[in-house]
Amino acid sequence: MRILPKTFNEALNLVCNILIQGDSRYNNSENEVFLANSILNEIINLEEKEIPKINKPNENNLLKMGYVQKHEKYVAKILLKQNGFQDSEIFFERRFRGSRPDVLGEKEEAFIPVECCSCRIDKIIDYLQESEEVWIITREFCNEEMKWFVFKKGLNWQRYSKIKKIQQEKLKRIKSPLDDIMGRK
Repeated sequence: MRILPKTFNEALNLVCNILIQGDSRYNNSENEVFLANSILNEIINLEEKEIPKINKPNENNLLKMGYVQKHEKYVAKILLKQNGFQDSEIFFERRFRGSRPDVLGEKEEAFIPVECCSCRIDKIIDYLQESEEVWIITREFCNEEMKWFVFKKGLNWQRYSKIKKIQQEKLKRIKSPLDDIMGRK
């Protein structure tokens, strides 16, 4: 189900509740504001999907998930498999666009990065440069509180990408005093 916030504050609260989840290490006001505005302006769409009934994992299954966020990674793996990924196409803590998503589904040229629990807000934009969607699995496996959120490229994504490219080109043309020292033109 697509989530359509009506106000900036509502969008900002969604961003903070979904991505920061009370973990102050990930507070970044600038990125929070940017992502909230991106959702309001349909650069990025946000959906909440229902997590189907998943059997509780045994300890052997959890050992394969690493040391942290085992239950969330287990759920992410099951959801990726239900969405057409094979075991050989699902990776844990694998490098992707300069970061390490908790789980990465990789099939041919299709990628689905999955973050479990709280994460840096800028990862959403970074990951969407390379993938069509980014999944967030919230904490608390053993009760109804675990949720599955999907960030996708929105109607205005291409327009945003063009503007970003123009801004980057302008920044490249700015001359720095170091350019002369380093012999750059």
